[in-house]
Amino acid sequence: MSPKIVFNGEAYDGLDSMPADVRAKYQGILDALGADDREKLEAAMGSGAGIKINTTVRRKIRVNGKDYDSVEAMPAQVREAYERAMAGKEAGVVPAAGAMAAPPPAIDADDARRGNLLRVLLWIAVGLAIAVWLLARR
Repeated sequence: MSPKIVFNGEAYDGLDSMPADVRAKYQGILDALGADDREKLEAAMGSGAGIKINTTVRRKIRVNGKDYDSVEAMPAQVREAYERAMAGKEAGVVPAAGAMAAPPPAIDADDARRGNLLRVLLWIAVGLAIAVWLLARR
């Protein structure tokens, strides 16, 4: 007989009776345990000992340098922006234009050579102008 498992407030007759998404979360928590802790937990479950594990996850959400305890604690405009950003992150969508600075334009080798040539020509022109000016003063 497999042990009764209570996970997230729901009771299950065993791993096989859990829905796939719940089982995946449960297995994820077990995988996060160290080897020694997992062995102790599995041994206790096999012996029929009553085990109760409670977890509490606390998170703070920081938006523009201000911390919020939850999405509900955010002002309406901040919450809307946060929810749009999270929806885009989950969908792999890049934020709308203006939301993020555009990357600098790529400079290829031809542009770099053209810039160097123009710089050299400018200095030659400056040198010639100074030479003409000095010769005209004599």
